[in-house]
Amino acid sequence: MAEDPKDTPELLPLRERLAAVVQTARAHAQDVDAEGRFPAEAVGALKRHRLLAPEPAPGGGLWTAPQIVAVAHALGQACASTGMIWAMHQGQIQAVARQPKTATAVQDFLDTAWETQPLVASLMSEVGAASPRESRAHCREDPDGDGAVTIDKNVSVSSYLQQADAGLLVARRSAEDAVTEQAVVLVLRKELTIAQWRDWQALGMRGTGSGGGRVRARTHRDRILEESFSEVSARVIMPLSNLGWAACWLGIAESAFVVAQDAFRRQQGRTAPDVLTAKTMRLGRASDTIDELTEQIHFLAEQYEQARGEASDALVRRSNALRLTAAARANDSVLDSFQVIGVDAYREPSASKWSLSRQIRDVLSARVMISEDRIRLGSGQLAQLPRTSGLQDALG
Repeated sequence: MAEDPKDTPELLPLRERLAAVVQTARAHAQDVDAEGRFPAEAVGALKRHRLLAPEPAPGGGLWTAPQIVAVAHALGQACASTGMIWAMHQGQIQAVARQPKTATAVQDFLDTAWETQPLVASLMSEVGAASPRESRAHCREDPDGDGAVTIDKNVSVSSYLQQADAGLLVARRSAEDAVTEQAVVLVLRKELTIAQWRDWQALGMRGTGSGGGRVRARTHRDRILEESFSEVSARVIMPLSNLGWAACWLGIAESAFVVAQDAFRRQQGRTAPDVLTAKTMRLGRASDTIDELTEQIHFLAEQYEQARGEASDALVRRSNALRLTAAARANDSVLDSFQVIGVDAYREPSASKWSLSRQIRDVLSARVMISEDRIRLGSGQLAQLPRTSGLQDALG
């Protein structure tokens, strides 16, 4: 479990707090990757600088979508595992904070979040279920009738659960509910028992600890969120997660591009003209890709804020499209940077200061986070609904 905030520094502006965390994340990124360990130093810094839960304020004090994008992007440049953990966490804690109505137990969690800065994991996927909407887990009432429930679930993937302070678990309210009627339950880490855990041994994103196993939650019905999983997923979890993930992947691409820029400057005086021309074109293409993704992410983040948290089929489609585009284009940009550098990018960091080993392995994860075919199927189903073109808005 991640450490509690201690010796919290005097609260600085968001930009300065983020810069301090980025410095810590960058300093430990290589070690986190090499050892495949949780980025404890960076997450500890996120807690100390109060960047896991936003400050209480009139109207909820929520992170805005552009702020989520900005933080995930900066962290992704420094340490992709830290950036991805932060983005996944925001999808969860925002789902709790943006509820239209909360029970006392859930509100108590939110009221203390600013002080405790809890790290919230996802317990939504399930072995044998194509998506959380098909989870077979359900709440079992304890015999004494005081509202206590037990939930057993075989989780296929849950990132950083071992270090989390809480998690969101998807299950039916009872065994009698239809499989499609899924609820979201806020579970504290101390209420979870974990067994048969499968460790995370992966090509990249090694610090996220994305293992899986059997969990048993002993909690209370008061911690079931007001909205169903389908509602809160469409309105909060998927749009904000897609934005955060895309920004993190963009950060990886920019990290690779900066290395490629440095290598390119050193190569100019000792590279054949035809080879230099090809490298120049690839460097330009990598830069153009980053610019395009930046604009797309910023545009959707602003759209989400303008919608004021209201779900719409159009926003879900655009969010899914951004997730697919960012996954592909971030990979393209990193590979262009890789080819600008050449063989030095292929070497490990211990052998080359221009190594892109970590960036390549980390960005490849974008293509396997949630089935792309399933996302395309969902978008295809939404695409059957009537739609209008925003290009006509200027006509009044």
